[in-house]
Amino acid sequence: MNLREIAQRRGPFVSLCVDASHNTEDAEQQKALRWRSIRERLAAQHVPEKTLTLLDDAISKVKAEKGRAGRLLIADSDSVLVDHMLAEPPARETVRVSALPYLLPLIEQQSREVPHVIAVVDRVGCDLYGVDEDENLIEMTAEGTAHPVHKIHHGGGWAHLSMQRRVEEVVRRNVGEAATAVRDLADRVGAQVIVLVGEVGARAALAKALDSPTARIVEVEAGARAAGADSAALEAQVQQAVRTQARQHQGQVVEQLNTARGRADGLAVEGLPETVSALLAANADTLLIDPDTVGDRSVELDPELLRGITAAQWIDDATSSRAYRADEALPVVTLLQGGSIVPVEGAVVPREGVATLLRHR
Repeated sequence: MNLREIAQRRGPFVSLCVDASHNTEDAEQQKALRWRSIRERLAAQHVPEKTLTLLDDAISKVKAEKGRAGRLLIADSDSVLVDHMLAEPPARETVRVSALPYLLPLIEQQSREVPHVIAVVDRVGCDLYGVDEDENLIEMTAEGTAHPVHKIHHGGGWAHLSMQRRVEEVVRRNVGEAATAVRDLADRVGAQVIVLVGEVGARAALAKALDSPTARIVEVEAGARAAGADSAALEAQVQQAVRTQARQHQGQVVEQLNTARGRADGLAVEGLPETVSALLAANADTLLIDPDTVGDRSVELDPELLRGITAAQWIDDATSSRAYRADEALPVVTLLQGGSIVPVEGAVVPREGVATLLRHR
């Protein structure tokens, strides 16, 4: 389920962002104790037993890999909507029962990546892996249908030259078929970067055949189609390429904000009141947000903006008023209006931790 689909769900929601590390001998026991404590806190907030049982099942089913990790879970009355492992434990444990889902931890995780395609290529064809904005994985194989594909280095008599030309034509055709498959998959997932892996010659030929204007093409040295290839080295290089592209995307958005700052006709505003005004006018194209700076501030919003997302009886009346936590409401409304969200931190944080790139003036 993608972010917009979650934003459209009817609340209330349980949102958990917790330590899921498995780096001690008693890790399973510690996990059980943590969950028991969290469960008691949720029950005290009138979360129904059905929802607690759904979370019981989710917690018990996943066996964590060794090492440090975090875990994000979001549930409504009917199902667990999000169950996502995080690369690191959260700085602060989050246990929330509220009218809206707390999506920022998942958005922050996804912001470190961008949709991408990995093509592991040789002269016969390529294996393709596409990852979309919701981290869904699509696997494909594109195989050339013609043979042979290996150049002939000796023999062949008088036919030697024509045989070599045939081999070169087969390789060219196979690369062309692979390029078509890569382009199709890149369009399907909205890829911002295409990572090419495998034989040097095939890789270079595929890069030339692609010449993609919409996605950056990166060649990496690790990896091959053959069994036994170093998958750890490949994963590290792919991750580096994807995160580099993600940082560039974030930098471009911040640069748009900086360019618009201080200009009367600039397509950006910053600060909580200004951002809420943009959302009320359905004029928010991209929300920039720093969760630490926003903190526990609240915003007043017309519930009509939330399109039927209302609290049920197991939410206190005070929580179901027109005041919503900013770090929940601003992302949800932005998603409902078809906008995008870019987490920011450090020196580029806008006033009050939020800013918005506008659709129009």
